[in-house]
Amino acid sequence: MFVSLQLSLIQMIQLIVIASVIVALALALLGINIYVFGRKFPETEVGKNRNMMRLGLSCPSCDERARYRKLRPVKINVKTLKPDWKKVNLSTP
Repeated sequence: MFVSLQLSLIQMIQLIVIASVIVALALALLGINIYVFGRKFPETEVGKNRNMMRLGLSCPSCDERARYRKLRPVKINVKTLKPDWKKVNLSTP
């Protein structure tokens, strides 16, 4: 029983080493485009991506700010305000 446990431990270590080598190789190959050829990393933000702008998509927070800029504050005359006494609950529990 102890021998099979050692064998599976060795196999597990080999699997971890092989997986680490594959991940390192993949990262190295993905980095070649950026570091060797001097290309920029692809822009993933909606507000700065040229292709998204061409499609008419923009950043949701920028859209929200633009909508709030269009809203104008409402002026309230405090002297003419009157409470609706029918809706006020004055009873105590």
